[in-house]
Amino acid sequence: MAEPQKKVSADPQHRLRRKRIFHSELCKRTIWFIRLRWFVPPGIAAGVFAANVLGFELNAPAVLLVAVFILLYNIAFHLVRRRIEEGNREKEPAVRRFTYFQVGCDYAAMFLLVHFTGGAASPFIFFFIFHIIFASILLPARLWTYAFSGLSAVGMALIATAEYHGWISHHPILFAGASIDLAGHPNHVLVELLFFTASVFIAAFTATAVMRVLRMRILALDRSSAAIVELNEKLNALYLMIQAIGSKQHLNQVLEPVCDNLTRVMNVKAMSVKLLNESGKLLKYAVACGLPESLALKNSIVLEKSPLNLRIIKGESFVTGNISQQEMFQFGEDLEAAGLKSVLFAPLEVEGKVIGILGGYCVETDRFTQDDVDFFRQAADLVAIAIENARAYENVEKLMRERTRFMARVAHNLRAPLDAAISILNVVRDGYLGGLKDQQSEYLRRVDRRARSMRSIINELMVLTRSRSGKQKTEKKPVDLKLLAGRLQRSFQENAIRRGIDYHVTVFDELPPVMGDLELIEQMLENLVSNAIKYTQQGSVRVGFGQEADGRVHIEVRDTGIGILKKDLPNLFSDFFRAENAKAVEEIGTGLGLAIVRETIDKHGGTIKVESEEGQGTTFTVTLPIGELEAGHASSD
Repeated sequence: MAEPQKKVSADPQHRLRRKRIFHSELCKRTIWFIRLRWFVPPGIAAGVFAANVLGFELNAPAVLLVAVFILLYNIAFHLVRRRIEEGNREKEPAVRRFTYFQVGCDYAAMFLLVHFTGGAASPFIFFFIFHIIFASILLPARLWTYAFSGLSAVGMALIATAEYHGWISHHPILFAGASIDLAGHPNHVLVELLFFTASVFIAAFTATAVMRVLRMRILALDRSSAAIVELNEKLNALYLMIQAIGSKQHLNQVLEPVCDNLTRVMNVKAMSVKLLNESGKLLKYAVACGLPESLALKNSIVLEKSPLNLRIIKGESFVTGNISQQEMFQFGEDLEAAGLKSVLFAPLEVEGKVIGILGGYCVETDRFTQDDVDFFRQAADLVAIAIENARAYENVEKLMRERTRFMARVAHNLRAPLDAAISILNVVRDGYLGGLKDQQSEYLRRVDRRARSMRSIINELMVLTRSRSGKQKTEKKPVDLKLLAGRLQRSFQENAIRRGIDYHVTVFDELPPVMGDLELIEQMLENLVSNAIKYTQQGSVRVGFGQEADGRVHIEVRDTGIGILKKDLPNLFSDFFRAENAKAVEEIGTGLGLAIVRETIDKHGGTIKVESEEGQGTTFTVTLPIGELEAGHASSD
């Protein structure tokens, strides 16, 4: 496998993300310092007042004018700030210039404040250290912090020199009539300036070092956050693929959403799935999401003519960052013409057998990393499972269709001669061919019963096959459940009386109709009631129609019969299944009645629940939804 290249610092997305972080941080800090600056003018005014209280004399009007100057330019900065806060729409150079302008104004105000409060002897001189710290926080480049440190030192030296030579006026601070002044002691001023310069540069070094560590931590945190987001997206993609495996049955239903999802998560231009044919000699595109149509419609890839695909079919992953440098690509000119630079291929392998190739394509060179390869292999394993599941389902579906057609043909071919045989039996039993002895009549009665049972099986089998073939059309109309309940009462009343069973059907007067096929619903209920009476030797059979709290209609068929063994409950609705105790009571039975019941309920979007205990009876509860039509019908009655 070609080794993927890992690029971190050179990653354009990483650089863009880093630039975006620094720009966002710069906007936030700028806004924060504008808010902080509101406290400076009141602080200066409070300092002037405190100096007067303590007996210090200084040029208060000039100092207060500096406070007004700070207030005015901060108002201007506040107005510009609104544009920055409205979604960070300002370009980075404009925000950076705005920041430099803020720092410059603050330095100008500081120089004025120092000048009017004693020059080199000003107590405010060491406030420059705070401005150095502020500059290191505001400005990402360390050079600018050192530049402003040098500006502080040079500015103070110029002020001290100008005041010493009388080029600018000197404003000393007086206390009890004595001047706190170093202007007459140039050596002292020089020493103070040297210490001041050392202080600001030490502050600059310390602050920039701390900020550098903080910015590295921020970038590391951002990289970790980006990695977590990417990992979450990949896990979500794998989860969606697992969902597709469980919920989608057909191959095209699985492959298209899986490839779309992988294309989005891996941030590539195209994704493909190539599958081997039965002979294992050809590869053909099953799906080609994002690839040129001319490439997807190419003839099958012959493995003997494609060493690259042959290697992957043998289980090897392949990744390259520059397609033009590879000589093993079949149809490589189409990929190059489409502007694709990087490709990543992984075998689709299930239980040690490779069934195809999953491919990813990107327009960037050297796009795929080792992490991408590892994820792609995992995705390929899931795609392979999804393909095998879909193929298995389609094969089962094909077998079910063939079985249904076979059952329909067999049932149709058996019913005609069976009907003829029953007719002949009737002729013989009725004495049209001569008299019969009692023993002969009994045997003919048994044959007739068996034949009619077989005809019942064939009829139910034909009903089931028509239902599953999709040819039987279901006409859904409002079904009056009260009318249906009356039919059930009349249909089974005589049989119940003959067997000594208490049989009764109840229905609520305000029960809404359901939308469905009357014949199918009636047949379904007849199956349930017939079984209930058949397997109840004594006791009662109750049929109740009611309504759930959510508006659905439920129909309950409860009997006190033989019940159902717990081990038989899971297979109750399977074709041709009959419970062991049911066979003991009634030897003859089709085992298709409950299968037809389930088919009918599924067609109507309903549910059926069974509760039973051996020897205590059984309760079938059918729930059917009511649609908008029947809801409107019910409300209009």
